[in-house]
Amino acid sequence: MNVSNCILTDRLILRPFVKGDEEDLLALMSEEYTARKAGFKPMTTISDAASFMRSWRRECYAITERDSDSVIGVIQTPIGWDGTASIGYWLDEEHRGKGYMTEAVEAVKEYIFDHTWADEIEIYVYCGNDASRNVALKCGFYPDFSQYKENTYSRFGTVESEERFNLTRDDFEWEQSGMSVFSTAA
Repeated sequence: MNVSNCILTDRLILRPFVKGDEEDLLALMSEEYTARKAGFKPMTTISDAASFMRSWRRECYAITERDSDSVIGVIQTPIGWDGTASIGYWLDEEHRGKGYMTEAVEAVKEYIFDHTWADEIEIYVYCGNDASRNVALKCGFYPDFSQYKENTYSRFGTVESEERFNLTRDDFEWEQSGMSVFSTAA
């Protein structure tokens, strides 16, 4: 595997999708619970998985454990024309509650601010998705109450509300210096 286009953490490898990931991706993205919490329509065929891999090949990572090449999650990282990156993420049921997603989001956050031109990163979470909300908070993102969205149409034909969390490059650099964003120290 070419690790030059991967993000490595203590326990994970975030890498581009490769031929052969279709079955793992289908298993992950066909789970109705995961699809509802992340806001996508569940996949039903290998063709759906292959299409997703092609469509998101430049803005998405497969999450794998270091000791296995099986896809256990997905993290999307598109960057908009306005310099705002978005992070979307989901993890298979077996690997939840182990801190993997916090580790992955933290690594992607650092990668985006260290290697791209993005000035801000945002994460949208459906209200009630406490696990994803907690990941955003643990990774230093702040609730942006001015961007709270009520009545967002979901792909399930239901109406959901979303919370937005964000982190600016200035906040990130301040955090990297060891100071709290809320500190008054010079």
